Amino acid sequence: MDAAALLERTWGGGGEIFSGTSPGRVTLIGEHVDYAGGLVLAAAIDSFVTVSVRRSAASTFRIVSSGRTVERAETMPCGDIGDRILGAVEALRRAGHWTVPALDIAVEASLPESAGLASSAAVTCATLIAVLGLIGASVAASEIVEWALVAERDIAGIPCGPLDQLSVVFGRSGDVLLLNCLSIEVDARIPWRWDDAVLVVCSTAERHDNGGDGYRQRVEEAGEVLAAVGAMSAQETVDPAALAALPPPLDRRGRHVFTETNRVQRAAEVLRSGTAADLGDILSASHASLRDDYEVSTPLLDAVVAAATDAGALGARLVGAGFGGSVLALCSEADADAVGAAMTAAAGDGGVAWQLRPDAGAAWMNPGTVV
Repeated sequence: MDAAALLERTWGGGGEIFSGTSPGRVTLIGEHVDYAGGLVLAAAIDSFVTVSVRRSAASTFRIVSSGRTVERAETMPCGDIGDRILGAVEALRRAGHWTVPALDIAVEASLPESAGLASSAAVTCATLIAVLGLIGASVAASEIVEWALVAERDIAGIPCGPLDQLSVVFGRSGDVLLLNCLSIEVDARIPWRWDDAVLVVCSTAERHDNGGDGYRQRVEEAGEVLAAVGAMSAQETVDPAALAALPPPLDRRGRHVFTETNRVQRAAEVLRSGTAADLGDILSASHASLRDDYEVSTPLLDAVVAAATDAGALGARLVGAGFGGSVLALCSEADADAVGAAMTAAAGDGGVAWQLRPDAGAAWMNPGTVV
């Protein structure tokens, strides 16, 4: 992933180049509860985005990524590939501490786009780190999270929680993070202690709905549920009868939000003292809830989940916002190849499966800039 070389191939030689790297993340359990202040178990993964920047010889921002180029004078979103990248620049400008000049920017990634693995957060965080290097600033990891959220929520207008940003910044190799999305912090780091258990992810040709109409509707419905039952967050204890009394589909949405947070708590206990098979059961229960109560799955995602379990996976579920994207399966290392092949076959054209392991986050990958 030589983004610096891509920058020079595209626009020739020039000034000093600065780079930032961020991993993606996989949500182990805790889907669609971050914006309801719930708990999430997630990990940074060994797939990455690298962004390289230098001062532009032009008076505009010039961006190259995945064979696409764009040139813009303004940083606000306009619907092209520059939105997430220049959203990071705009977030730094709004922070008020620095003047950010026009830049040449190149992006290289092993992390796939629109697969439900936080590619948007990764490119935003990598851009922040690269630009901070250029302007000679060292900042706390928590500030990267804060500015990345500004870029996503305030500038791009995506009503997301802090799950992705916390995961890709604070992840540590071999650890799963227990994230408290109400206080925007890491509650605990739990070692992944099963050497013979593997996470397999299969992307599909269906692009996931990160910030689309379906996602926005679920965010609104979760807010209506919390208001209706008088809860501040999904971490509170709520009488199931109160949820059942809500009009449809709020009754189903509320059931998912609160039971999913409970599943996170159980999964954290399993990671500390249970078995991989126990965790697999929780993953499968999560998918059933996302499919039936939250209604964010698709027939294709359901087929990939079924293929994974039929091939020997201990459990499987959609990962990410849903309405497309990817499926996560937990299996033994001995079954990983067979499970991946079955998932890929079920995904059809465009299906790709790969194995993931918890890896370091951006705070560990960019020492000096992130402190």
